[in-house]
Amino acid sequence: MKLKSILDDVNADIFIRKSKFVLFVLILGVKKVKLNLKINHFVLTCLAVVASNELPAQTQMDGMVVTGTRSESEVGDVPASVSRISQEEIQTAQRQLTLDESLRKIPGVFLQNSQNFSQAQRISIRGFGARSSFGIRGIKLIIDGVPATMPDGQGNVDEIDLGSASSIEVLRGPSSSLYGAASGGVINVITEEGPEQPFIEGRVSIGEFGFQKYQLKTGGQYNKLNYMISGSLTDLDGYRENSFLDRKSVNTKLTYEIEPKGEVSAIINILDIPDMGDP
Repeated sequence: MKLKSILDDVNADIFIRKSKFVLFVLILGVKKVKLNLKINHFVLTCLAVVASNELPAQTQMDGMVVTGTRSESEVGDVPASVSRISQEEIQTAQRQLTLDESLRKIPGVFLQNSQNFSQAQRISIRGFGARSSFGIRGIKLIIDGVPATMPDGQGNVDEIDLGSASSIEVLRGPSSSLYGAASGGVINVITEEGPEQPFIEGRVSIGEFGFQKYQLKTGGQYNKLNYMISGSLTDLDGYRENSFLDRKSVNTKLTYEIEPKGEVSAIINILDIPDMGDP
């Protein structure tokens, strides 16, 4: 036996099978819902269902712009595998000692030798660079638009100042050939720019195995000159013998605005590693 009823905006089909009702309700904007009903002494009892034909309000998220594809684009419009790490993820609750702290969550990226500073960190993207005995091969490193990879394809991440990095973009796959001989991928590091209101801040990090890091950072806007200066001192004993590190670095970014729509940038990076071990 089949009964049909129309109640307001609800279309329902009721099937009677051995003293049980099987109710399918189709509501505008809501998927089909199946209800099992029972007859008790010829009295129909069921649970009340409240539904609305209005869809829940949508949340509009801020757009994310990536520059690792040679031109600025929305991340959803880029026909390539691109991942972006924000400043908060890089600098909050991190030692800012090695690049693997920020890249470990990106799919397809594998890092080794994170605590062997004398032979540099090994990074492979989708297998490219995995056969390198030390350092980085087949992956392009770019810091503020300046290639950090030597002509022979080897790169080093020692000069990257994570304490002043605003974002890191990782481009994986063959699209990285836009940057030349970088079949594995591209790691694009963008440092902070000074805010309109000048500031100065310090940070002290202390941890196990003799880890100590002292950082001082300042930046701001003076007329047409935007500046950001970051300096750090790092001392580490290491968790095994001959894995100690003594590093001093200064990263400076100066940008001068030229009317009407131009600018000149100067990036100064000073790195001094007087002592480090090779385990």
